[in-house]
Amino acid sequence: MKRNPKEKFVTLYDTAKKCLLILDHLYGNFESKLSIVTDESKVETEPSIVTEIYISALGLIDYFHRFNEIVSAMPLIKNDQRELKRLSEHITSVKECRNYLQHMRGDLMTNDAINYPVLGAISWIENNRNYVLLSNQATQNFSVPGIAYDRLEKRYVCQYLLVVGGHEIRIDTVFSEVKLFWRWLEKAAVIEPSHLKDYAWGKPTIIYSEIKEPNKAN
Repeated sequence: MKRNPKEKFVTLYDTAKKCLLILDHLYGNFESKLSIVTDESKVETEPSIVTEIYISALGLIDYFHRFNEIVSAMPLIKNDQRELKRLSEHITSVKECRNYLQHMRGDLMTNDAINYPVLGAISWIENNRNYVLLSNQATQNFSVPGIAYDRLEKRYVCQYLLVVGGHEIRIDTVFSEVKLFWRWLEKAAVIEPSHLKDYAWGKPTIIYSEIKEPNKAN
């Protein structure tokens, strides 16, 4: 039997909320680890920090996209809803980066020079300095843009930038837009029981199975 629109909305609302909780974790870890690697000596003593940064950055790409896919499938929200359209516009760069990562084999199979970091580069601003973290590779020459500075506004255009395969994601901007959409959705949605709107994961369901071989008679 098909779910009615209200039941489906509640299911997707709860799923989108869990994606957002994962995004909170990834973004927090991304921020804290980038702050550490501004001190190069700490990277030398704990190189796994760089691995964690890339795990968080690439995870953000997936969950930004997943969040948008889920809320776009929600019944009771019109496709031309202003808030949804705004979110989709900011997710465009995420889709481009995700498509590159999923289909990079096509680019890598050509004989063209690999003049960019295959796994991407991460730029961030701290103490008014633009730092760039490159995924070092055995290529003689490659380059990547840093974060643009708006001379009119006298500020950098974003705090965190991920550049993958020539595509750019302003990570803090996209994260802010996702949170902005969620604030709108929370106000617009009326859900019963009300605890489903609590911003928490809730009690998880954990199951297990076990296969036991029968005892063989001697």
